Amino acid sequence: MVTKRPIVIITILFVCGIPIGYVTKVSIYFTLGTSLLFWTACLICFFSDKLKIFVFPCLCILLITLSMAYYACRVNHLPIHHIAHVLTSQKSLQRIRGIIIDPPVILDGNIMNSRLLQKEQKSKKSHEKISFLVRVEKIETASGWKDISGIMKVALYPSQNDILNMDNTLPVLYRLVYGQGIELFGHAFLPKSSSNPHEFDYKSYLQRQMPSIRCLMTVVAVNNIKIQESYHYNYVYSFVYTVKNFLNNTVYLHTFSNSAPLISSMLLGNRIDLSNELIDSFMKTGVIHFIAISGFNVGIVVFTMLLPLRLLRVNQLVSISITLFIVILYAFLTGLSPPVLRASIMAMVFLCSFFVRRQWDITSSIFTAILFILVRNPSDLFNVGFQLSVLATMGIVYAAAKIEGALFKTALLVESLQVRTEHGRFFFVKKYLRKSFCISLAAWMATLPLTAYYFHLFTPFICITNFIVFPLFWIIIVCGIVLLTLGTICPPLAAASAWLASYADVVLESLVSTLASLPYSYFYVSGPSQGEIIIYCLFVLLFLYHEYLSVCFTRIIVCCLLGTNILIFSNTFQFSSQPLKITCLDVGHGSAIFIQFPNGKNILYDVGSWQNYDVGRYIVAPFLWGQKIKTIDLVILSHEHEDHWNGLSSIIERFRIGSVYSQPHLFTSESGQKILSLLRKKHISAAALSYGETLKGFEPVVIKILNPSFFFPKAAALNDDSCVLKIEYFRHSILLCADIQEQGIKSMLLNPSEVKSDIIQIPHHGSFSNNLEMFISTVRPLYAFVNSSDSIISHKTLNILQRHHITTLQTHKGGAITFILDKSGITYSTFCK
Repeated sequence: MVTKRPIVIITILFVCGIPIGYVTKVSIYFTLGTSLLFWTACLICFFSDKLKIFVFPCLCILLITLSMAYYACRVNHLPIHHIAHVLTSQKSLQRIRGIIIDPPVILDGNIMNSRLLQKEQKSKKSHEKISFLVRVEKIETASGWKDISGIMKVALYPSQNDILNMDNTLPVLYRLVYGQGIELFGHAFLPKSSSNPHEFDYKSYLQRQMPSIRCLMTVVAVNNIKIQESYHYNYVYSFVYTVKNFLNNTVYLHTFSNSAPLISSMLLGNRIDLSNELIDSFMKTGVIHFIAISGFNVGIVVFTMLLPLRLLRVNQLVSISITLFIVILYAFLTGLSPPVLRASIMAMVFLCSFFVRRQWDITSSIFTAILFILVRNPSDLFNVGFQLSVLATMGIVYAAAKIEGALFKTALLVESLQVRTEHGRFFFVKKYLRKSFCISLAAWMATLPLTAYYFHLFTPFICITNFIVFPLFWIIIVCGIVLLTLGTICPPLAAASAWLASYADVVLESLVSTLASLPYSYFYVSGPSQGEIIIYCLFVLLFLYHEYLSVCFTRIIVCCLLGTNILIFSNTFQFSSQPLKITCLDVGHGSAIFIQFPNGKNILYDVGSWQNYDVGRYIVAPFLWGQKIKTIDLVILSHEHEDHWNGLSSIIERFRIGSVYSQPHLFTSESGQKILSLLRKKHISAAALSYGETLKGFEPVVIKILNPSFFFPKAAALNDDSCVLKIEYFRHSILLCADIQEQGIKSMLLNPSEVKSDIIQIPHHGSFSNNLEMFISTVRPLYAFVNSSDSIISHKTLNILQRHHITTLQTHKGGAITFILDKSGITYSTFCK
């Protein structure tokens, strides 16, 4: 391996250095000094006969340290005048100048006009978003323009006036091309890191892009963009982005309006217009790779180009040169995404082998592609798409044949003994179906743990789904390539291919939606730990290569089952020593509090937010999966305002729910009817709570309902009707107040002895009430927490808490807050240290 494929060893060592550099965060000067030291050691060992055996270990350490230094240099090093040192995570109005380095796809005027008018809303912002990247150069300050550097992602939201006056809007949008100098006025800010456990870290995701994005900006109208005279010329990139824009317009112009987004995504990687529902359907059926640009697209491009050239008897070197150019162009058109880049490099190595007349080695090609991608951007190692792409390729290359040999041993033996005339009429069809099944199964087995780890999905029928979907995908890609290449040269042929691609897309979308709605077509899972992923990979390797090892595979399975049972049942009777754990998640202006009891049961108190994303899906569900929670015993909704329950549907879809409780008036309201409809579909029971009740089944913890009264007037404010809980454990207590305001507080003060608690959730997101100080004086808490935002929380409330010397925690500043109550007392922690 070392002598025949040195690229494999070099790539593995380079890959090892990146995570080491990421975890240790060692100074670049230290790693460079270490590299120099081992380089010297390599030279000394190489020229000394006695020390030559140490050359290889020294070279290994040298490559690892160089990889660490390279990663630190590319990721962690920022110049002094970088924009990351100028802005903060708080939005601020800024005027910034820069150069467009990744322009948006701007459609034809008629297409753009019709799409914007369809999405026009009564709100100040339309739902249309135009994104592009800018290399910033200057920022306006009180003393004038100041030089800065860095990459900024801009989100432009055309205003209603822009939509109604497209004749003035479109000329500006058409100037948003590669290299154009622009001046922007809008809210600029640094992206925040995740503020909840297991939440997707958008900041890290942006920083790992190529180029690394450190700043965001929101522009709310086209007139806040001024086109500058400056222009940065790069003919290669200008040509690529011009062609990409032209090809996207070709797709939207010729195909059906409802099919164009998916066809554009499959061909060019433009996923901006895809609906979340469609993406979810592809995700649930396990065929999301069909709408993401992948290596398979490159394979179809190569095949589609080579086949007609060979049929036309074009010279082999000319055919290869043309195909090579098309592959390179296609890689640039799709944004050099890691899957396409990997497949393109493999295709280029394969094609170039004909020039040098050498045999193509697939292993060397794979590792060459991996090395090239990571040299270009070492952060791609942490990219989910890169990891899945590499694993799927490895599975197909190294496992598909072995799976076929294990599952179809008899059929392969019979075929090897037959001559060609004995194969039968449908031999090639059976062979194709068998190999396709084994390839799909190999890719599924290779990517299964990462799919469960990142997406928390298990799709048991993915191999069958791939069979059904693949022909439609092939038709769309081939017809799309014909459309793009002949769209302007031969309009009749373009129209025919566009018609066929559109109808294939309609069938594909309806088929995927139908498959996603079938029972047991997918399951949500908590996902494996990193250790379990390693064990799974070792188990698969043993299964594939057990004939080379002197081990009994049956014994291995028995040992694994015994070990699993020991791990499962070893924790069965340990609940009595567990503490009471309360976690208040950061959902902005909203509420989501998860309570874990010593007896193993749990309660989710509220799940909602006014944020413009689904907190149930993106915050609460990842947190619960990270805690290995599969069942929620009880959900309590404090009242009917949406910022306390609008994430419920996503939670119901992803977890088993025991019951849903709320205050009496919620289920009779319009919102309550929506909730009841969701519960009936999943056969989840519902009940009302009122003052004086005690929840059973959570012993030794005591849960009391302190509000609302059963006779609370229905005409009262919805906030004052909130369901208030008091939870007691080991002589410690926590009071969850939801959104009660002045009248609700007044009602609770009628029984002052009941409300005294060590921890309090400040009512109504920290807003001020006239009797709030009296309430705080009666409760006498040691700790208080607020789930809110700076724009809502009142300074008067904070002053009251400060006067009473109460430790106050705020989710929008410290992230998720966790309280632990046990016999030793109360401890707390915040996610953002």
